[in-house]
Amino acid sequence: MRKNAIRSGLFGLGFISISTQIYLLRESYIVFYGNELILGIMLSVWMLLTGAGAWLGRYFGRVRGKSMFILFLMLLLSVLPVLMMIKLNLYRALVIPTGTIAGVNDVMYAAFLVQLPFCLINGFLFTSLSAMLRRAGNAYSIESSGSMLAGALVNFILLWFCPAWLSILLMSGGYLLTVVLFSLSFQNRLAPLVTIVISGLILFALSRADFRWIEYHTLYPGQKVIEDKETPYGQMIITSNASQLNFYENGLLMFSSGDNINNEENVHYAMIQHPSPRNILLVSGGLSGAIDEIMKYHPLRVDYVELNPALLRLSERSLRSLERKSVFLHAGDARRFLNESSLVYDVVLILLPPPSSLQLNRFYTTEFLKELKLRLSPDGIVSYSLPTTSDYVSVAGEGLNSILYCTLKESFSKVMIVPGGGKTYFIASDSELSLDIPGMIESKGINTSYVNKYYLDTAQMKERSAYMKANISLKAGINQDFRPLMFFAQMKYWMTFFNRHYKPALIVLLLIVLVAMMNLNPVNIGLFTGGFTVGAFQVLILLSLQIYCGYVFQLTGFIIMLFMLGLALGSLSGAKLFRNGPFRIYLSLQLALAALSVLLPLALILAGRMGLSLWTIQTHAAIITLVLASVTGLEYSLAFRLSERNKALAVSKNYSADLFGSALGAFIVPVLLFPLLGLIYTGCILALLNTSGAAVLFMRRRNFVSL
Repeated sequence: MRKNAIRSGLFGLGFISISTQIYLLRESYIVFYGNELILGIMLSVWMLLTGAGAWLGRYFGRVRGKSMFILFLMLLLSVLPVLMMIKLNLYRALVIPTGTIAGVNDVMYAAFLVQLPFCLINGFLFTSLSAMLRRAGNAYSIESSGSMLAGALVNFILLWFCPAWLSILLMSGGYLLTVVLFSLSFQNRLAPLVTIVISGLILFALSRADFRWIEYHTLYPGQKVIEDKETPYGQMIITSNASQLNFYENGLLMFSSGDNINNEENVHYAMIQHPSPRNILLVSGGLSGAIDEIMKYHPLRVDYVELNPALLRLSERSLRSLERKSVFLHAGDARRFLNESSLVYDVVLILLPPPSSLQLNRFYTTEFLKELKLRLSPDGIVSYSLPTTSDYVSVAGEGLNSILYCTLKESFSKVMIVPGGGKTYFIASDSELSLDIPGMIESKGINTSYVNKYYLDTAQMKERSAYMKANISLKAGINQDFRPLMFFAQMKYWMTFFNRHYKPALIVLLLIVLVAMMNLNPVNIGLFTGGFTVGAFQVLILLSLQIYCGYVFQLTGFIIMLFMLGLALGSLSGAKLFRNGPFRIYLSLQLALAALSVLLPLALILAGRMGLSLWTIQTHAAIITLVLASVTGLEYSLAFRLSERNKALAVSKNYSADLFGSALGAFIVPVLLFPLLGLIYTGCILALLNTSGAAVLFMRRRNFVSL
């Protein structure tokens, strides 16, 4: 009975942990504007704090009334997921002024403050419950099994049929069932009854709260939410403010209706360059009013592609400007659309937000431009814009402009910079381009309110354009899918908006990890390097899927579920299949991780370059995730057999070393290594790290000669 109660507690711990992590990552993605960097920061802080809780679990033996203390922490844990979501929204409302974007420091502070209670308790309970098992090494597989079930429920049922707040409530209810099962092992017969009563009160209180009201009033103050839809690409929100409609995706304002100046600049700077534009491709932004401006050129066909199909469906109930015979709506990925289309376009307007995420960066890369040029007429025009101005070009803004300019020059012989009112436009073509836009507008008789000779001066435009071109660095590099220089430059540009420094938070993070590493033995070092690798690849796989598929918002939970499945399979295999020679197998696993660190990036890149279907690419990613997680689970199981006989101390050291490594890998890779070095060189660094860990273990092999 006692053994089953402990197993139930560990299973429930994995169940509530992963379901909370999935929804917290999704909510963070929305609150902090859909930037994949957020995923790395939130995951790394989660692992770091959980590792700290596991490290504290070594002192579990000093606690009086151990079972009652664990029961109290379990009940407390059931309330925290909902409170974390509320805290995240309140932090966004109270700390970050309305109308501004959150800086890296804001995200890091929010990650620590929001996740601290849950993660510390989570890690502490894992160590404590593991130490109570006769075979503590099995705890990893039991907890991972609960995580796997939670991931399956969330990904295949709840995300499709239940709102986020209701799903969290249901998962908390499922977790409380395991808490009740744990309480049945108590000798005190009142304990199960009290647990049932408290669990019922918790669920009743959570079910009565209006959490959606809190989210609306914190994220969209002064606006009326008229549409709210969760999709595979993120959360779509349409709000109204007086007569203006605002379209948000993952908390990021994509565009607003009625912005005539912006619509005219988006369209006419590029359209006027072509003598007779007949076929037009519009990538996003059509709901803002841009199509009305395009129709002034009387094109035969306008293909409007919007990645998120829900945006088109929601807008049909809010806008009626798309009802034109020559306008064709396409819901889906523009890159896939180009590969499947047979049409040739005269003008392509890319009206996407700047590449602040990999989902957006994939439309600014040389790979996309090569695909685009196959569907472009010989004198075709392509237009981009960036939120930089010609009045003053900062170092970060200069880097962003330079990379886009160099990337366009890779595919087009002519690239013209047009300084706009609030943006800088990049017009690319293989034919001649002219900055005499007001004159051409007048000669063609295009009726405009702003883009004309009364508001724009050609001489001044040429002067400002020359100034910006003089600040372009031709050595900036080419933006690629798996070397996203523009994404990284956009991050640097983003950081220049904040006076507060994020470096202290980074220093604190590194100090915590370094202090933890000082207590590591050779086995723990192996877990640390292995955890670093798997934490890094967990994020890299998500980033790769974002590049290929464009909807990591949906796939995040799926990858986490597969990761937990692999951990469970690996841990069980280590406990049952490898009873002899654990040291040699452990050393071999370190070298296997080094080899995989080089091979898996190649597999990810080849999967995309071979033109495979999305399902095939996702299957490749799933197999890679399972392989890596299985190796990690197997390594953890063997590490316990090579560790101290004190179970609580062994679990504390091993679990915390694994999580500290994962935390560092999940943070450093998306923030620094991947944007700067690309996928292949990042894999080489991970291989070197694992080889170093194996070398340390080999040099200390005398300590394990009997094994």
